[in-house]
Amino acid sequence: MLIWSRCGFLAPMAAVFSLVLTEYLVDLLFAQNYYQDHGWPKFIALSIAGLLCLLLGHLLNNDEKTYIDKETGKEVVIRKKHSFFFIAIEYWGIIFPILGIISWIISN
Repeated sequence: MLIWSRCGFLAPMAAVFSLVLTEYLVDLLFAQNYYQDHGWPKFIALSIAGLLCLLLGHLLNNDEKTYIDKETGKEVVIRKKHSFFFIAIEYWGIIFPILGIISWIISN
């Protein structure tokens, strides 16, 4: 059973990418283990991942096609949904910063 549909796998990839990049940059700028000891870098990373997911969701889920049903004559709109764990990518843009806030609170 797949836990994503279409390009939904990009949501966790955005999170992992932003977390790894933020850890690398924080280790360059601050002391050793600063990233592990403080919560705000994880909040920043997950907020960036959230922005990426919002943009991806807007771009990917904006594709829709309209067809006319021959039997009824009504318009039918078909939308492609990209989701991860059955949650649309754009909603991960809200979930990731919330997880970052929780991480920040727990680490302090």
